[in-house]
Amino acid sequence: MPATETADYDARWGYRQFDARRYERRRYGSFTRRLNLRILQRAIARQLRDIGGRRLILDVPCGTGIVSERLHAEGFKIVSADISPAMIELARERGGVGHMLADLEVPPFRPGTFDAVLCARFLMHLPAEARPRVLRTLASLTTGPLVATMCHPYTVKTLGRTVRRWFGRAAKQSPRLTRRELEAEVAAA
Repeated sequence: MPATETADYDARWGYRQFDARRYERRRYGSFTRRLNLRILQRAIARQLRDIGGRRLILDVPCGTGIVSERLHAEGFKIVSADISPAMIELARERGGVGHMLADLEVPPFRPGTFDAVLCARFLMHLPAEARPRVLRTLASLTTGPLVATMCHPYTVKTLGRTVRRWFGRAAKQSPRLTRRELEAEVAAA
């Protein structure tokens, strides 16, 4: 795909116009979900603890900025980028050194700009053919690690949704990637 041409998929367009506060309440509002958030934040902080230099981290897509909130509190300089104006507005309230609208397919940053790149809870929303391209782009933006997280395909939440579907109830079908699938895509990138 030429550099000027970008893919068209739900993850690029679905978050541009919506209520970011409602999204955050639904995503992190319950006790269990707040606990999961803390575990995620701790794991990310562990992966980035040895980052030196300016400690400049790109959080993309940053969503509401809640995932990188702990990194900001630990002295990392966070640049938050997202395709959604509503998400950026909420992330701005959490602090950081910069906030900007940006598309992962064509980020407005030069290669090697950051000491690390954080891409949390996003890759599974991309079509399989776009993931290697996005991973390659994100990796080019950092002189250090690219820390990417995803939703695991085998969770209690997934089991609950499966049971609801068995009983004919509506249940969201979230896209999932296994570790093996992600490793293959990373290798392809």
